[in-house]
Amino acid sequence: MITTLSKMKLSDFIELLCGNSNVLKDSENDKDEDIKKMANELIYTYQGIVNPSGLETILLDKEERLKIQYKLSMCKVLKILTGISAWDEVGEVLKSLGYNDNSKQDIVKRIDRMKAEAEYLKHRLDDNKKETKRKTPDDIRASFDKEIAFLMTYFKMNIDINVVTAGVYANMLRQADIEIKRKIARK
Repeated sequence: MITTLSKMKLSDFIELLCGNSNVLKDSENDKDEDIKKMANELIYTYQGIVNPSGLETILLDKEERLKIQYKLSMCKVLKILTGISAWDEVGEVLKSLGYNDNSKQDIVKRIDRMKAEAEYLKHRLDDNKKETKRKTPDDIRASFDKEIAFLMTYFKMNIDINVVTAGVYANMLRQADIEIKRKIARK
């Protein structure tokens, strides 16, 4: 299985982005589960080279989703504990989170508020994700065509997607971005 961008032709990487993870297979023994995991790793690696701040945004979004899921799970556990009258334990957990609710009624209200807040945040993140339009394979290919045409013009060289590796291409793209930003900053 292909495990690095330096061993992957740009044409295969474009196919990978279009959803064809079979381009990573070296042999029939490669498991689909491992291939999907490696596909995600390669895409993240590529994004990290081309747009490090964009990758940071993606990671922060995933972190936020994990925090919300953690909070929802914690609320579920706290609800179960109140159901078996483990009020002292629930109170200690809430106190460790900075809440000082003492009565049973206040504790139940606090858990309900925490759950409602987490569900609201999850709903908001899901809505934001729905708004970002999913690119079709044709959109992805067209985007790379424009990008490659720009880089060929900028560097005054031919880029053959069947020869250039995805790693080299990502670094060329990053270098062009750095140079353009430097030129803009000088003006």
